[in-house]
Amino acid sequence: MSRSLTDKQKHTLCQQRRSANFQASSRLDEIDTPLITLSETAIQERIIALRSHYER
Repeated sequence: MSRSLTDKQKHTLCQQRRSANFQASSRLDEIDTPLITLSETAIQERIIALRSHYER
């Protein structure tokens, strides 16, 4: 018996699909970019670091 996805799971799945579609589209345009996956905490740390750098 399968359960429906939560909103957070739907959002994560949508992000993964969007990333995969972007990667495929980029390969068609002969632009090779590595796939980067970050955890939620790593994302927050990166945002804080970028804000502190650019909000001087």
